[in-house]
This record gives sequence, C-alpha cells and structure tokens, in this order.
Amino acid sequence: MSLETGRTFATITSAKQHFAPMLDRNDLKQPFSGGDLADIAALYRDYCAKTNWPLPSSPTSFYPTYERDEGYTTRCFGVTFANGSIGRFSLDKALRAIAV
Repeated sequence: MSLETGRTFATITSAKQHFAPMLDRNDLKQPFSGGDLADIAALYRDYCAKTNWPLPSSPTSFYPTYERDEGYTTRCFGVTFANGSIGRFSLDKALRAIAV
C-alpha cells in the first residue's frame, strides 16, 4: 500500500503502526499538522476514492476524536470540511478498504 505522499507500507499492520500513534500524540480536537497531516489527508482521500464515498466539500483539517455507539467508545480521525460540516473515519476501516 502506498500513499501519494510517497510513504509505503508492506502490510496493514505496518500502516496501523504508523497511523495509530498519531491518535494518541494529539489531544482531542487538536488539528494535525506537518507530515502527519499530509499522511492522514492522503489516507482519507484514498479511502474515500476506494469506497466511492461522496465528500460534502474539501477537507480542511483532521484531528483525533471519539466515535461512540452502544457498548463502545474508540478514538478515530475527525475531519472538518470547507463547508463547515464535520465527519469522522475509522483507521481500521480505511486501511482495510485501501488494501483491497
């Protein structure tokens, strides 16, 4: 698996080892920057392209947030779009989709 940033991963596990610590390095809602931002943005674009996920507008920032549902809470990537809407995406789901 390779990203448009030039970063490549031999396995999903190695990609997860790269991305998962990012969720812990930043505080909740603290936007990513630099190389982390470039890699997360590339991951998200590839994920959306592979799953034909329609974007409401261009992503403007990514940050750690929580995904909650009945019986669980987990950290995931939040995204803010140029039109002011927000979303989130799961690292595991993104990596599995891209690896297919």
